[in-house]
Amino acid sequence: MKKISMFLLTIVMVAFCVSCNSNTKQSEASKASTEETTLSSPKKEKKTIVCRVIVKEGQEAAFIDVAKTLVEATRKEPGNISYNLYQSPLDPKSFIFYEEYKDDDAFNFHANSDHFKAFADTIPNMLAAELNIEQF
Repeated sequence: MKKISMFLLTIVMVAFCVSCNSNTKQSEASKASTEETTLSSPKKEKKTIVCRVIVKEGQEAAFIDVAKTLVEATRKEPGNISYNLYQSPLDPKSFIFYEEYKDDDAFNFHANSDHFKAFADTIPNMLAAELNIEQF
């Protein structure tokens, strides 16, 4: 069953990458036409975060409870586009946060928020590994 799931995940990822490549060629033309404007005035770009979390066995429910509070509060932030928590169906101790902000200022607002600080203070004893945080 795991082999089938991984195979399907691979197919979805490949399809996504192919879709991204075809959109890249179309956007290159429009990017070239606005290059002068972009160079003269810096553009604030959307910021995406993927945070991978592995919790200790038996801590899954406690982590979800604490994370729900964070998710609900973050979704109300003015610069937040989306904020979702996913739990792996193959490894229930494995989670990802998928976060999108309108720009760096919105992300910094989130990182300095009381609800984020409370979450960060609460989870260290639940973690089985260091957080893996990627920015795009």
